[in-house]
Amino acid sequence: APAPAAAPTPAAAPAAQQQSSGVLTFTDLATGYCLDSNSAGNGYTMGCNGGRYQKWTVYGYGTLVLVNRATGLCLDSNASGNAYTMGCNGGRYQQWRMLESGYGTVNLVDIATGRCLDSNGQGDLYTMGCNGGSYQRWTRG
Repeated sequence: APAPAAAPTPAAAPAAQQQSSGVLTFTDLATGYCLDSNSAGNGYTMGCNGGRYQKWTVYGYGTLVLVNRATGLCLDSNASGNAYTMGCNGGRYQQWRMLESGYGTVNLVDIATGRCLDSNGQGDLYTMGCNGGSYQRWTRG
């Protein structure tokens, strides 16, 4: 059988962030849905299926970059609270801090905005002010 294709390499990941600290799946504590995206750059959550679009290579320590295994795109957001993926550019909107939030969960906080990655029962993905709620808490798998 042919070998599976390698995941695309992030085009502009800074050299200091080339060191991968693992491949993770992030599951929203409130919904049980997994962080997911597609090649069009849409970010969302949906039922966990073990697929490559739900797997994220985490680069860096302290300040992290999350790269989708299927698309090679980086998790990104903006000051309006939109969350999506786009080509990796090393910018602050693509840098995240993973903060322990209790019960084995983490908050993903955007470095540029200080907002937490959040979602809802409809599968929408966005950022908003960190509030300690379970929709902003993610388990790592």
